[in-house]
Amino acid sequence: MAVVLCANAGRANLDRLKKELQMNVHFRRLLLAGLTLLAVPWAQASEGTALRGTTQLSMGGATALLDTAVAKARAEGTHPCIAVTDANGYLLAFKRMDGAAPGCIEAAIKKANSAAINNVDTVVFYDLARQKNLQLGSIPGILPAVAGVVIRQEGQAVGALGVAGGASDDQEQRMATELARAFEKTLPVSHP
Repeated sequence: MAVVLCANAGRANLDRLKKELQMNVHFRRLLLAGLTLLAVPWAQASEGTALRGTTQLSMGGATALLDTAVAKARAEGTHPCIAVTDANGYLLAFKRMDGAAPGCIEAAIKKANSAAINNVDTVVFYDLARQKNLQLGSIPGILPAVAGVVIRQEGQAVGALGVAGGASDDQEQRMATELARAFEKTLPVSHP
């Protein structure tokens, strides 16, 4: 009789645990659905505008710039890595084109990051390092290289673009500069 009572109590505990687990699964699904519904308007809002607020490049803006950069690289017959960051140097978008050199991934990201966090195109550091201070590149956050270009809206930095693995240093610098300047013309003008 004790064995039957223990078995019944065990089954009751198992049934209770199953119900609790089912409730937890249903609760998690409901919570996930609710969070997804809340996130959709944010994602749609950021895709429709090039800027978040007035001082940061948005994911939509970064994606549009990246798509234009890929098209330009294809038109020029090059296969670079392309990185886009916000004004704080955080990566927003990245592409490694088919045929890109293995080392260009980190180079493109670091170029964009260095330009953004210093608010200076990396070619300035490149020229300084070559002419006056060979040790400049040993300072954390400073990358003396071509093709790290700050993106500005009315003089205010909103992001940066880094291109690595182009046909030459001159081609990378020209491409990055042309892309950044053309993209800046698409940014909204703030009203006083």
